[in-house]
Order: sequence, then C-alpha cells, then structure tokens
Amino acid sequence: MKSRSYQVLEAEPPWRGASRVAEPDLERIRRSVELVGRLSDGLIRIGPWGIGIDGVLNLIPVAGEVYSALAGGFILIQGARARVPFHILLGAAALLVSRMAFDAVPLGGPIVADLFIAHKWAAKMVTGAIDKKISRTPRRV
Repeated sequence: MKSRSYQVLEAEPPWRGASRVAEPDLERIRRSVELVGRLSDGLIRIGPWGIGIDGVLNLIPVAGEVYSALAGGFILIQGARARVPFHILLGAAALLVSRMAFDAVPLGGPIVADLFIAHKWAAKMVTGAIDKKISRTPRRV
C-alpha cells in the first residue's frame, strides 16, 4: 500500500484580517469625516468659533438637532469603520453629546451650541487617528 503525503495549509483565522482596513478605504473615510466636520462647524468663521450647517438649521425647530445627531453619528460610525481606537471614539462621542446637551438649555443654550465646534473637534480626533494608521502627518480639518 502506497502512503500519500498531504500538505497541510493553515488558513488564516477570519478575525486576523479584520483589524486591517485597506488604505483607499481609509482615505475615503477620512475625506468624508473631514468634510462633515468642516460643513457642520465651519461655514462661517467668528474668531476661533464657527457656525456651520447645524447652526443655520437651528433656525428651523428640531432640524438643527436632527442634523447634529446624524452628523455626529456619521463621524462616530466612520471612525468605527476605520477601526479608530475606542478611547478616541469615546472622546469624540463625549464632545458630540455635550454639544447636544448645550442645545437643550433654554434661551442661551442654542447660541452656545452653535459656537461650540464639537463636530469639527470630533472629526479632527478621528482623522488624526486615521492619519496615524496610514502613516501620515495629521492634516488640518
């Protein structure tokens, strides 16, 4: 009887490649997060502050809050897709939630929330982490 020899190939576990995101995908994610951060808080600059789409939409009841929540959620989801470290996502989420909390304060709250550039800061945190992943120097948001 003739013995057969088989070559055993070890397959890479499916979770091993799960921590990697292709560089073109990271570039697209980075650009989209940067754009949302810029549009949300940087259409009109007032010194170190800015007013963006959410500030303009705050003139329409509920529209500003809805946009702010959707834009913040988008930044966080894109950060998770790019596998940004959890502590950075947590810090970005804290900024975004505090911005929405300012909006809940009667009278002066919406004004403070409009000048508080949380979306831009959160986007800067996420894009900075993505830049480290793709070995580049951070760009301005």
